[in-house]
Amino acid sequence: VLLPVRGQMGPVHRMAAERAAGILAVVLMQARQEEELAARGRGDFLTDLAEGRITAEDAPAQARVLGFRPGTGPLLPMVMHLGPSGGGWAVLARAVSEELAAVGVPVLLGVRPVEGRVLVLLGLRSEAER
Repeated sequence: VLLPVRGQMGPVHRMAAERAAGILAVVLMQARQEEELAARGRGDFLTDLAEGRITAEDAPAQARVLGFRPGTGPLLPMVMHLGPSGGGWAVLARAVSEELAAVGVPVLLGVRPVEGRVLVLLGLRSEAER
């Protein structure tokens, strides 16, 4: 945030700006942590689904709670393995989600960072829509 200043900033103004910057940093860090926890939760759901711990009857409702709204077409599960560093999964996950959402593909993306996996469930178009 850049505000016009017409005069010299006093100590009070500087302190207020520093505190505002600190609060903003905390809010941004909290938002990032919340997104990471949500991505891990989606990864847990997709892993449980793949390993049969979630029934076919319960899966659609749980997926909707996580924000996945596929059409009537088939679903395509995918797993991406991260490299040895494994630290860039958040950027990768965000980029994949944004690119697929931009072309109208329903996507549920989760992560399993300890295992080095990014799990993706895509809702494909029905044959009539292709």
